[in-house]
Amino acid sequence: MPEYEYVCSKCGKAFVVFFSLKELEAKPTVKCPQCQSDQVKKQISGFFAQTSKKS
Repeated sequence: MPEYEYVCSKCGKAFVVFFSLKELEAKPTVKCPQCQSDQVKKQISGFFAQTSKKS
């Protein structure tokens, strides 16, 4: 399941939320776990792909 990084605009807390792609398509409301504000900004983050092949 992909993880999405957010930062709260109100209190500055950075946090991670896990959403399936289907959940993300529904555009869920994300709230800060510290102050419960919905004024959060999604951060640009990289991704990590892991395969079973050995190099």
